[in-house]
Parts: sequence; structure tokens; C-alpha cells
Amino acid sequence: MVLYGRKAEVAAIDRLLAGARQGQSGSLCVHGEAGIGKSALLDHAARAAESAGMRVLRAVGTETEAELPFAGLHLLLNAYDGRLDDRLGELAAPQAAALRGALVGTLGGGRGGAAAPGEDRFLVGLATLTLLSDLAEDRPLVCLVDDTQWVDQASVEALVFAARRLRSEGVVLVFAQRDDPEVVPIRGIPELRVAGLAEQDAAALLADLSPDLPAQVRDRVLAEAGGNPLALIELPRSVADEGWSPVSPLPIGHRVQRAFVSQIEALPARTRSLLTVAAADDSGEIGVVLRAARMLAIPVGAIEPAERAGLLTVTGGVLRFRHPLVRSAAYQRAVLAERSAAHQALARAWDEDQDADRRAWQLAAAATGPDDEVADLLERTARRAAERNGHAAVVAAYERAAQLTTDPRDVVRRGAAAALAATDAGQFDRAAKLTDRFAKAAEDPADHALLAVVRGLVEFESGSPRESGRALICGARQVAEVHPGWSGKLLVIGVHNAWHGADAEAVADGVAQLRELRLPPDDPVVPYIGAVEALARLGSDDVPGAYPLLRAFAAQARDVVPKTDWLRQFTAQLLLIAGQDPALVHQLASAMVADWRGTGQIGHLTVGLHHLAYAQILLGRHKIAAVTAAEGLQLATDTGHRPITAHFSSWLGWLAALEGDEERCRALANEGIRYGEDHQYPHSVLSGQWALALLDLGLGRHRAAFDRMCEHWRGWSFVASRSVADLVDAAMHIDCLDAARGPLDQVEEWTAGSEEEWAVAILLRCRAMLAPADSAEALFMEALSLHQKSDQPYEHARTWLAYGEWLRRRRRKREARTPLRNALESFERLGARLWAERARQELRAAGDRAASRKQKVEAAASLTPQELQVARLAATGATNRDIAAQLLISPRTVGQHLYNAFPKLGVSTRAELARLDLDAVL
Repeated sequence: MVLYGRKAEVAAIDRLLAGARQGQSGSLCVHGEAGIGKSALLDHAARAAESAGMRVLRAVGTETEAELPFAGLHLLLNAYDGRLDDRLGELAAPQAAALRGALVGTLGGGRGGAAAPGEDRFLVGLATLTLLSDLAEDRPLVCLVDDTQWVDQASVEALVFAARRLRSEGVVLVFAQRDDPEVVPIRGIPELRVAGLAEQDAAALLADLSPDLPAQVRDRVLAEAGGNPLALIELPRSVADEGWSPVSPLPIGHRVQRAFVSQIEALPARTRSLLTVAAADDSGEIGVVLRAARMLAIPVGAIEPAERAGLLTVTGGVLRFRHPLVRSAAYQRAVLAERSAAHQALARAWDEDQDADRRAWQLAAAATGPDDEVADLLERTARRAAERNGHAAVVAAYERAAQLTTDPRDVVRRGAAAALAATDAGQFDRAAKLTDRFAKAAEDPADHALLAVVRGLVEFESGSPRESGRALICGARQVAEVHPGWSGKLLVIGVHNAWHGADAEAVADGVAQLRELRLPPDDPVVPYIGAVEALARLGSDDVPGAYPLLRAFAAQARDVVPKTDWLRQFTAQLLLIAGQDPALVHQLASAMVADWRGTGQIGHLTVGLHHLAYAQILLGRHKIAAVTAAEGLQLATDTGHRPITAHFSSWLGWLAALEGDEERCRALANEGIRYGEDHQYPHSVLSGQWALALLDLGLGRHRAAFDRMCEHWRGWSFVASRSVADLVDAAMHIDCLDAARGPLDQVEEWTAGSEEEWAVAILLRCRAMLAPADSAEALFMEALSLHQKSDQPYEHARTWLAYGEWLRRRRRKREARTPLRNALESFERLGARLWAERARQELRAAGDRAASRKQKVEAAASLTPQELQVARLAATGATNRDIAAQLLISPRTVGQHLYNAFPKLGVSTRAELARLDLDAVL
């Protein structure tokens, strides 16, 4: 088949297929207006792949099936020519359960088993990734998804999640999507926009299709078609059927659809009625369509004129329209009564038990006013969709159920459920609109609480912790009398969010409400009240009043393990804010990450990785922190967690500053800063500014570092208290010591309350740098003594460096060499190349000639972050499939990382790998 004017597009697809034959994976989103030739390009991909011996799976979205969760994924996987159920049995248990739950009732022609509980909407995507990798084991796999704009969101989300993680599996995923303002574009994979044919190519196609057109008609068709291939095919037929009709003001899609309408109107009445039924159907099963037609007294033979006209085909029991615009034309030309009758008949044609969801949606489409019976059916559909992780379908079902409900209380209850499901689906704009719509009519406290939670989630995920906190605190007030337990939880989370937004007023309001709340002693919120009060004190710069509360909370956290996910997260977050016990935070975060990896709760995993990366930074484990943060950033980007994305960006910028990677540091830090400034998120701004100041400091740009720190330093944030050590360092080098004394006084107040040895050591280092010569050395020695008692290698190295510099400036060069060598060795082991170079320069200045030779760096330092992560897990004896499940990649990608890592490490077997001390480089 000749594709006129599509050399560039065909070449892009052929490159993907060639890569798959070499074991590489790839993805592409082909998009453009209706009729532009997207399906023809997918046809080319299918033919080329099949001729090369590849396995091809193909699915086409249908407009009326868009609300059925995982219908598109089912269609795609149903094209597999083997036993899919056996393949599912090879997946890790959580993945297999999630995918079986998503596809319940569709495998092997049976009705399926019990659906798996809906834990995480991304777990099905991970299972899809592993399954596609497995299906490509014997030969490359090409997956083609046409009319993606009509594929249910759950399926698109799962397939795109997989597409973003495909690397070395020999899998190709190509999506075709119509450009439309109401269609959410696919993000995160390469795009190929298909434009209209060039004039010469359009003329050649038209001449091939309609060689006998009069010149005047030909020129008019070319002008009206605008290079759209479908228009070039259909407009000449329209001219032949009804003469020329000037429709140029209409978009191409409408013009072509109008041409299809004219072809349909020429058919017998019974055929037009049957086309209406077929267009209203969401399955394409000819048996269902014909059963519904018989209920409307439409004979089976009525389909023949439509087949002869080429408007549809029936193959293997499946009815397909020639083009989606034919279907739209058949449906939209019918009047309301005809469409409603068609949907009613289709609902009766489906089995009441086995096809309850399709039946419910057909009845909902038939409804012309409120109908409580249908609303009840849709609510049951929503619950089944939730069990299958089909959160977008849950939203649609609850929202439509609310529209059909007569009781105002049930209207709000269902509307609130739709809003909450929208947050689960990542549809935060839709959640906000639903919340606004139903909050005005809410009377039940339970509805108020649920809508407050939704509003808080929407505001936080949209990047406004300040507004999130206010929404939650306001909602807590509304339910305090009836549901004090709910109120307490809303207040604790609300105060935390408001604190992150630097909203001292909201923090104080929330704490005041919490004090007045009557909670039983065993309520899970009670142990956190003191810590929440500490946040309020920190917000008013009352550090001495805050720290006894924070110390008490930290002591309690060491003895009592939180039982719920949100309390574990909250405990880790409070300890990080307080600067208390990073080792305990590391323990909590490691346990959370392990649990959520094991159960596949990917949405939670981003939060756990955030806490873990932060704790690793505080403990000086910079290399593994970079691995953790890089994974977290990718995952947060994929799952739409924008606030956490900003945090990861800032911390990766800080780590890049240690390495001396100026370009990467600036890109990452500025990303965190921009987000924080745009969304009133000061902690992200502060972290990013600290990263840039650290870069300047390491490069010897002391004035720039000092100015940046002075401009952006803020008092009671733990990040600010840590960064003051760099402010003092910069001030010392430009002789502006007095300007650093004020911030240091506040940090001293903070550190005195923390009772953390490593924090006191940092404070002593700063005081030594500001002290007179006769007292500085004793402070340095005391700081170094405290560092010996705590596991903070980076801060220890910074103190060695500061002490060595201090000795050298006093011309005690011989004495300076030992601390400077200690600093150099530590910085190189940590991968802090910029600071290692600074220590090396100081050693040269101190007369150490050996400092010109770089220290030996461990072989593992040459590994990429993911290679290192894979190697560490493989060293524990984990299989490729186990590692893939933990790192959210495919087993074949794991194999590729090990293939690359082995020669770098000088090993050839896993047994040799297990003997390496890979943790030593972290």
C-alpha cells in the first residue's frame, strides 16, 4: 500500500521497528486531526512488523467504551496468540493480582475471578511493563493503540507507565491520538505530529483515487480537503451523491462526517436504524448488536446495504465501522428518541449478571432524566471499578450516578465520592470542579470531611500547601462536634501543610482547634499533638519552646512504631523538620519503601523515597542518596507528584553541587526554586538556593555564595539551620564575619535544643571559624571529637577541611597536612569531587606534593545510579524479576544493567559480585 507524502513519518516508525529487532525498546505518540492518516501509519507499522517476524498486538478505542476500566488494555492483550493466563502466573504476586483484578472477567473467554483490592493505580502499569517484556522474550513485540482519545484512562495510564520504562526489551508501543482541545495529550513519550499532505502529494492521491473527476471539482476538493487524506477520499463521493455543497467554514472532521451522513441518509430506513444501534454499542460484538436490533423489530438483513456501501465490515463476529467518523455520523444523525431506544435495547441484550457494567452504562445513556434505579446500578459499577484500580471509571460512574439521583443527600454523597476518586486518578482539576459543585449542597458532616480532604489534596498536589492547609483546617472545624477523630486527623495534616506553606496564621488556628478537640486517649492523633504544637512555635520563632516538644516526640517515636501509612509518613516528616535522629528516619523510610515496593503501592513509594533520600543526605550517604532521589524524581514526574518533584530536584541539585557539576546543579536547583516561588513553597526555594550557594562556595566564588545565603536565609527551617554553616564558611573567606553572627545565634538556639552530637559538632565548627585565634583551635578539636561519635562523614570532612585551612592560614603547614589529607580522603570516598579538589588545592598550598596525584576511586564509582542500585540488589541474591519489581523496571532492563556493570566492576558472576563491598561507596 502506497502512503503518499509520508516518508518522514514512515521512517520514524521504521527506526522504532529496527531498534526492536536489535533488542531496544521505544514508544511514539502519533497525533493529528481526524482523517489525517494516523491509522494508515499504524497499518504500515503492523505490516512491516509482521513481515519481519515480530509479534503484533493491536487495539482500537471506541467512544462508548471509554468509561469501562481497562477495556483498552483487555483488547490489546486479547490479541495475544498464546495463553495469557499462564503468562500472568509468571508475574510477581502483587503484579499478577493487580492485573488479574484489572482484567477480571476477560481472560481465557471466561468470566474471571474475584477482583483484587484497589491499592495503587500505578501497579497495573508495572504489571503491564513486566508482561510486555515477557511477551517479547522469543521475538520483538509491537503494540499499536489506535484512537487513544477513546481508550479508557486506566488503560492509557498503564500503557504509558510501561512505555516510559521500556529500555532493552525489544518492545515498541505506538499510540495514535486525535488532536482535540478536550483530549488530554499523552505526556512523557516522543511525539510525531501528522500534518496535511503537501499539495503535490494530495493531488497525486486524489488522481489515484478519483481519476475521472472534472478539473473544476478536483481543484475544489483539493482546496477544501486541506491535505487531509480522508477528506480526499470522501468529499468526491459527497459531490457525486448530492452535488457540491459549500461547507468550507466547517473543520475537516465535520466536513467529512457530513459527507458520511449523506451516505447514510441514502440507505433504507431499517439500515439507518441498525447503524444507530451499532454506533451506540461499546463492544463491536455482532451478536449483541443483532439481539438489540431484533428487540426493535429490525431484521438481520438490514445490515447488508451498509456493508455493500463500505460503511462497516463484519469479520469474526466483530462489527467495525470503516472510520470512527462513520460511527459518529450514524449516532449523531439519529434523534434523541432513536438513540435512547437503541441504548435501552442494548442494555437488555447484555447479560444482567455477567455484563452488569456495560448494561448500567447503556441504561445511563438511555436515561433522559433522573432515575434512581439506574443511579444505584452505576454506584455498584463504581465500586467494582475501584476494586480493579479503574479510578477514572469510578469518577465517571459516581458523577453520572449523582446526575441521575433524586435524593439531595445521595447526590452530594455520590458527588463527593466522585471528587475523591478524581484525586486517586490524578485528575486534580476535575476533582476541584466536583468539590466546588457539591460542597455548596453538603449538609452531612461526613460529606464535609470528605470534600475537605479532596480540597486539601487538590491544593497540595497543585502546589499550594498554604491553601491545602487552610482547606483541611476549615473542614476540621465543620466536623469537630460530630466526628472529632476525623477532625483531629484533618487538623494534624492541615497544620503540617500550612507550615510547609509558611502560613503561621493557619498553623496557629489549627493548633488552637486541636487543643480544644475532645479526643479519647487512644486516638492515633494524640501522640502527635505535641509535635504539631512545636510547628506552631517554630512558626513564631519560639525555638526554645518548640524543642522540648520535638525531643519528647522523637523519644516516643523510637519506642512506638506507627501502625498506619499516613502516620509513618508524618512521623518521618516531623523528625526531618526537627532535625532529630536521621538514623531513625532512615529506618522508618527504609521500612516504608520496602513495604511499598513489595505491595506495589507506587503512589506511596514517591513519598517514602523522598524521606529516604533526605535521611541519606543527612547521614552523609551521598551516592546512595543520589540513586534514591533520581528514582524518586522519575517516579514523581510519572505519577504527577509536583511538590515532591520540586524537592527531589532541589536535593539532586545539592548533590550535583558536591560533584562540581555546575550545569546539572543549576538546572535542577532552578527547577525547585521556580516551583517553590510559583506555589508559595518556601522550603523548595530554600533547598534550591542552598544548592546554588554550595556550588559557588565549592568553586571559590565566596562573595556570590555569601550574597545568595544572606538574601535567602530563613530562620526556623531545619534546612536553613544546616545551610548557615556554609554562610559562615563564605563569610570567613570574604572577611564578613559579623554578618554571620546573627544567623549563627539562631542556629545555636536550635542546635542546643536538638541534643544531636553531629549538630553540635557543626555548630562548634562554625563558632571556631568566627572565634579569635586563641580559642578557635579548642573549638575545632571539640567538634572533631564529637564527629567521631556520630555517623556524619560529610560534615566530619568539612570540619577537617576547615581546621586544616585554619592551620595553613596561620602558617602551620606541617600540622595542616593531616586534617587536609583526612578531608581529601573522605570527600573522594563520598564522591564530593568539588570539595575533594578544594582539599587537594589546600594540601598543595601546605606543601604536600603527593596531593597532585588523585586518590584511587572505587570501581563502583563509574557505575550509573541505576547500575549501582541493580548491582547492590543482585549482590543480595535477588533475581532479575525480583529486582525489576522493586525498581519498577522490566527484568530485561535489569539484565542489561548487570551486563554493563560487570566489566566496570571487574567481575563476571553474581557470586563475585556478592563478595564486593558495594555499600562502601555509598
